[in-house]
Amino acid sequence: MNIGEIKCAIISVSEKLCAMLDLIEKGFMENKPDILAEAMKIEHDINDTEKNLTRNILELSKTTDNKKELIMFEQMIEALERMGDEASSIIERMEIKMSEKLLFSDLGVKQFNETYYAMRDSVIMMRDFLKNPNDPLKEKIVDNGFRVKDLVEKYRKEHAERLVRGLCTPMGANMYFDMLDFTGNLARHSSNVVKLFCI
Repeated sequence: MNIGEIKCAIISVSEKLCAMLDLIEKGFMENKPDILAEAMKIEHDINDTEKNLTRNILELSKTTDNKKELIMFEQMIEALERMGDEASSIIERMEIKMSEKLLFSDLGVKQFNETYYAMRDSVIMMRDFLKNPNDPLKEKIVDNGFRVKDLVEKYRKEHAERLVRGLCTPMGANMYFDMLDFTGNLARHSSNVVKLFCI
């Protein structure tokens, strides 16, 4: 595997992440575990790809002087694999929500969706950035990451208030808090990936 092939494989992983996030959204909104199971299959594929790419980078490092670029690629691959882990954690919480028949309020669902869609924008922009690195898009991704962070903090607080008022169960609240946190982590990792580039 050469440098060009590694770049293409990294872009492919970012595309798989976007597909995974689309399935998670669909599974959540339609309350269908089988759709979430399809998303989880993509996460397993991302894990396998990460291991394969890491092996190839280590092999390539023995025959090239361009160690700096290889280190950058390895850091990107690690971040993308962690993003798959964060997405799978969202799936696991959704599966618990479904199996335990936990209900979120209409407002809670609306706020989660707003945060999730904002995070997905970060991931989509990250994918586009990997295809065509440029400073304006990089800045937009980082700014959107801060926006997602603010949404997570705001809606965590508001949901805690609903919990105290007895409008949701402790278990349901824990699932909700986790889903928000994992969503925020995905946006943060997207920002970290593009920050690795020095354009």
